[in-house]
Amino acid sequence: MLYKRRKRRILLCVLLCVCLVVGGGLGYYFGVYTRDFKVTKGDVFSQVYPGDFYEELPFSEYLQSAEPQEGLLTVDIRTCGAVPGRTSVDNSDAIQTAIDEVAGHGGGVIYVGGGEYTTGSIELKSGITLFIDTDAALVASHDSEAMDKGCLLFAENAQDITLTGGGKICGEGNFFSLAPKYEPKLTPFDETLDVWEMRQEYRYRVRFAHESKYGNLVRLVNCKNITIENFMLENSAAWTLELNGCDGVSIRDFVINNNRHIANTDGIDIAGSSNVTVEHCFISTGDDGIVLKNAVGLGGAPMQNITVRNCKITTCTNAFKIGTETSQDISNVLVEDCAFFLNDLYPGGVSGISLESADGAKVKNVTIRNIDMEGEACPLFISLNNRNRDKEFDNCGELSDITVENIVATGVEIPVIITGTKKLTVRNVTLKDFDIAYAPGEDYYDSRPFVPAYEDTYPECNRMRNLNAYGLWARYADNVVLENFRVRPRTDTKRVNIYAPGVTNLQLDSDT
Repeated sequence: MLYKRRKRRILLCVLLCVCLVVGGGLGYYFGVYTRDFKVTKGDVFSQVYPGDFYEELPFSEYLQSAEPQEGLLTVDIRTCGAVPGRTSVDNSDAIQTAIDEVAGHGGGVIYVGGGEYTTGSIELKSGITLFIDTDAALVASHDSEAMDKGCLLFAENAQDITLTGGGKICGEGNFFSLAPKYEPKLTPFDETLDVWEMRQEYRYRVRFAHESKYGNLVRLVNCKNITIENFMLENSAAWTLELNGCDGVSIRDFVINNNRHIANTDGIDIAGSSNVTVEHCFISTGDDGIVLKNAVGLGGAPMQNITVRNCKITTCTNAFKIGTETSQDISNVLVEDCAFFLNDLYPGGVSGISLESADGAKVKNVTIRNIDMEGEACPLFISLNNRNRDKEFDNCGELSDITVENIVATGVEIPVIITGTKKLTVRNVTLKDFDIAYAPGEDYYDSRPFVPAYEDTYPECNRMRNLNAYGLWARYADNVVLENFRVRPRTDTKRVNIYAPGVTNLQLDSDT
């Protein structure tokens, strides 16, 4: 009897040791692949490295000399005391005086010319045209306390606002960020990286926010009839242009020229806004290029009728994205005739197109077509999960009626991904006329017994790492159609073309 008890104890100890080893291994494994590198302390780092800004931006294709519209009340900010060329002078009071004067007469033109004007926060009013001439700029004060509205240019509950003139607003973003671990990498890596390694290599080069960071560059809240044309926003410290709860927005001949390594510098955030057209724009930025969001604190009402056309976007993250803040509905989205690329920095962009519903939103009727991509690790990421950030919409999200067609992508690292959860199914996705080519080098195959659903966390394609398919990797989806879906993998690949467990009604034509 004593021998049997001793034997059982030894067996239990062995099993416990095995469980501890396996558990520790799994904990380390998933810990490594969920922890992101981030710089959190240090002094302001204002130095600009080669590669921080995109050097081949064709400004003349988007920005032209112009004259203010005749027949309108026009006030030159210099007549109200604004002084150009002196960084020690905060011109916000002079500029605000000009705006208030023009608004008091029912609207007109605020003229900015003759140099750069340092300023803190200023607020636009209804009927104002802010005309910044090609020889002029409004430049953010380095004193974050001067940004008392949390941004440089602000408007709320206003209408009939125009930004134009061929000039710019500059956010001085590098004066509100920390030093990166490494300088930008301007040449390819010697070996093919796991996409998680790519993610960390990107983050090693990010300039995360200093505690003094003031917020967005331009923020328009609950405004109507907005026109932004022949205008530039430059070197933002955070989101560059936020359209929050707006209706009726036209943006064209517009440039965003940001430091591509400053964190959270989304280009255009269309948040809870409807009836928005963005066309013929060039966006160079560090975070998502054009991104649609809708949540309780971002618009908060269903948003619809968004068109993006003839735009070029270069960014280290996602070129076009719906998400991640998505607790309110988004519908009727068209993106066409665009180029998404990152061909001068490595490890390249995260994705060309990312379509997400993470917090309960119903995202539907999305059409994306005629897109050229270069250097985007994932050409298309479609994710429906239950992060439920607002804690009000548990397992309520939908992602359906999506058509993506005529896509040419080179320099790819991972497949098209469509992923839902056991409780949330992606529905009605058509992928047509895809031509995808992988980046040069040896293939990276990541063999795993299972891929976590990441159903309650921030969705991102590179979180899923190098999957066991090179063309399409899909799960928890219904009615997925592939027509003329061509993928050229690396020659040594061990991956399959299509991996789609649990996908119902998967339709493939003979050319796929």
